[in-house]
Amino acid sequence: FGTAEGVDVSDDALEFCRWLSKLTGETFTLPDEARWEYACRAGSSSPLAWGGTDADFSKHANLADAKLNALTINNSPDWIPAIGRFDDRAIVTTAVGSYTANPWGLHDMHGNAAEWTLSLYQPYPWRAEDGRNATQAAAGDRVLRGGSYYDRPHRARSAFRLAYPPWQKVHNAGFRVV
Repeated sequence: FGTAEGVDVSDDALEFCRWLSKLTGETFTLPDEARWEYACRAGSSSPLAWGGTDADFSKHANLADAKLNALTINNSPDWIPAIGRFDDRAIVTTAVGSYTANPWGLHDMHGNAAEWTLSLYQPYPWRAEDGRNATQAAAGDRVLRGGSYYDRPHRARSAFRLAYPPWQKVHNAGFRVV
């Protein structure tokens, strides 16, 4: 499901959840952003499950690093804002589970591909009754979490959020089902 241009929440990710639910007889959906963040943090209070944004991420996550500069003209670090002192061995997305799992056994919560959530983008603080977890038909931008291979650690923090229209193809986004 999805295309080379990326995955959008309304057409691809939720359609996959419907297909999987029908196939298995179980109910699958996308996590809302509160559930996603809870799973990402895995009991930690640091910005990333393994520590701060300056910590070596190379064994924990696929983020913008020295290898990403291989995509640039003459390995120019100015073209893609990567952190050249770390090398996670991947240029773009890589197989799920290529990096150390978080303390709860979940892989790739930070980096590799940003992940669509079910939630509408609303300002914090989060409130269950504010309508952010309305059905797919609700109008408004949806929340992506986790950062991708193209992002530096500060954009992969457990609390970092991006907003995109639900129809927009995002080249570095995927999804996780619950």
